[in-house]
Amino acid sequence: MATVFAGMAASLDGFIQSASGDLAWLNDAMAPGEDYGFTDTEARTGAYVIGANTYREMGGTAGLGAVPTYVVTHDADLPAGPDVRPYAGDLTQLIDTVRSDIEPGRDICVYGGGQLVTRLLELGLIDELSVSVIPVVLGAGVPFFGAMASSTKLQLMECRPFPSGIVLLDYRVLRP
Repeated sequence: MATVFAGMAASLDGFIQSASGDLAWLNDAMAPGEDYGFTDTEARTGAYVIGANTYREMGGTAGLGAVPTYVVTHDADLPAGPDVRPYAGDLTQLIDTVRSDIEPGRDICVYGGGQLVTRLLELGLIDELSVSVIPVVLGAGVPFFGAMASSTKLQLMECRPFPSGIVLLDYRVLRP
């Protein structure tokens, strides 16, 4: 069965976007020659599930390559590309559908946003969670997680620090 993994970059104080919407703090932190796992993510991904705001921030005109991209949205006018599939239904059904549609041995990458990751985590649909901690304190902005009804226990799989100060934390979600 396909693993559902989610990941995002966050400031040290837990924001995925500054209060002004600026993402320069993220790009400024990345250093040439450091491998943050993008190639590995692409290699294992059979489909992406992303939130509508993240999709719009990415340009909103095509999927992430030729990989099917499911955009969770209630916007009927969301521009879509050939591999982009807007979705407005039940999230559990979405994950079941994507699992049945992707190639065997491939996984599902949840690629932002914070609200979507929070909801999927609450529903028990995320198997792995990765956080790239960026060495900056923003003070305000869009939080990585929204309010949750209960806590979720995690088991650390890997911790990779980089000379730039970025730290990648990979966790497995523990089921009760």
